[in-house]
Amino acid sequence: MMAHAAARDALSVLLARWEDEGGFITEGAPWRLSLPEDAWRDLLACLVMDPSPFVGMWCDGHAAFAMLAPQRGEVRVFSTPVGMQRYWGLSCACPVASVYERMIHDLWGVEALDAHDLRPWLDHGAWGVTWPLSGRGVSIQGSAVAEFREVAEVMRAGGTICEYGPADGGFHAPAYLRLALPGARVVDAQWWMGYAHRGVVARMQGGDPARALRLAARIDGAAAVAHQAALARAMEHAMRQEVGCHVAAGRAMLCELERVATVLFDIGGVAQAAGDTRLARECAQAREHVMALCGAAFGRRVLMDVVAFGGEGVSVTAFAAGGGELCDWVRVTHARLEALYRHPRGLGGLVRGLGVLPPDVARELGVTGVIARASGREGDLRALTPGYHDGWLPAGVELSGDVDARMRVRLGVVGGCVRILGELGAVLSGAQPAAGHGARAFVGDGEGVGYSEGPRGAIRYWVRMQDGHVAAIGICESTPAHMLASEIAMRDAHETDMPVIMRSFGLSPAGADL
Repeated sequence: MMAHAAARDALSVLLARWEDEGGFITEGAPWRLSLPEDAWRDLLACLVMDPSPFVGMWCDGHAAFAMLAPQRGEVRVFSTPVGMQRYWGLSCACPVASVYERMIHDLWGVEALDAHDLRPWLDHGAWGVTWPLSGRGVSIQGSAVAEFREVAEVMRAGGTICEYGPADGGFHAPAYLRLALPGARVVDAQWWMGYAHRGVVARMQGGDPARALRLAARIDGAAAVAHQAALARAMEHAMRQEVGCHVAAGRAMLCELERVATVLFDIGGVAQAAGDTRLARECAQAREHVMALCGAAFGRRVLMDVVAFGGEGVSVTAFAAGGGELCDWVRVTHARLEALYRHPRGLGGLVRGLGVLPPDVARELGVTGVIARASGREGDLRALTPGYHDGWLPAGVELSGDVDARMRVRLGVVGGCVRILGELGAVLSGAQPAAGHGARAFVGDGEGVGYSEGPRGAIRYWVRMQDGHVAAIGICESTPAHMLASEIAMRDAHETDMPVIMRSFGLSPAGADL
């Protein structure tokens, strides 16, 4: 911890120096810095000592961008020019940066120097054009399929390679997993992604806020509201818009409804993979009940297209007035799920010690959400989000970092949502939108950042708005870090435990294949 504190102090000193010099900071945006190559390498040196502030990366064809969260509630966006289509990569310091560097190269043809991994992430040789967002892409005449790295231990032992993927006949998420087993236990796990890529960034660019929000809602159906809320805040920040307390509380309620449904799905998925059909059935029935209520109240079982830029979006006032009944029902359901899980012969005893993600690794990868809190890492963006209060949020973390810890945290999330929904219901049913508290008139172009605590982890957006349209966008999802974390948690586990460990991470490839 002392080494991390010293590294964090070094980063703080560096940022303070740049603020004093003032040459790198964008006027009117102290969180936004444009760095020349030497300053970018100074930033890299700080991340070598402590990679945990890293959030994500992206590109706009002219510069490479990185988002950091140096302190609680603080977000900084850095950029450096990509002269000669190159920049100094951050993956030598931050392992999860390799995912973003690979996406940047696939889409823009911009290369990360000293990169940790040069394999494609999105383009596996099936695209008709290389570097489609670069403006200099060329048609592909032949294709070369990317290869997995070989595992020497497996080769020497004459072991087995087990594969799960889109073409194996099973009903899996669109991702390919390769496990190396020289014996009874896994020595290496590798994800191969890109199958869920839909060109979301390219389709958002040039669109108006309504179009961008519609696309954001379809990035990940399990976090549709969270993506919409984060993007809406980023665009409102960029365009100097403000929304009233009533709108913020409404967005928070929609996020909590989505959180309950998604967490129930994840708990049920682990139970199903482990053969606990009773717990899986209870979760499926509970989730169906929540989604049916959403369908009746908002006309959407999955809460897409419910957040509007600068305004209310779907009204939750009528739903909030009768929210007490939902809270009572969820409270009873939560108690029943807890009892089933903690039963002496229940799932809790079966998954203890499986798929361990050590706290130091969780910190290094910068995992968030349930995965972070199950591995001793505190943090919940709801504490900083308009519409929430600190006192509503559950406190405490688990330290074991195994499947059992992740399940206990999820069960705690369901119980916490009961309290938050009740508090929000009281706020919304007792208050009406005040005149003048809606969105203010448009004031210029600009850049902005927005965030949301999704059901599975933090979601952050950066946008550059021009003439009321999205000129450039960066999306920082929790999934890339969780994919790498799951590879580590699978090592030294039995191959038969892989489905349980995978489901315990709640992975959504759509969030990693933007």
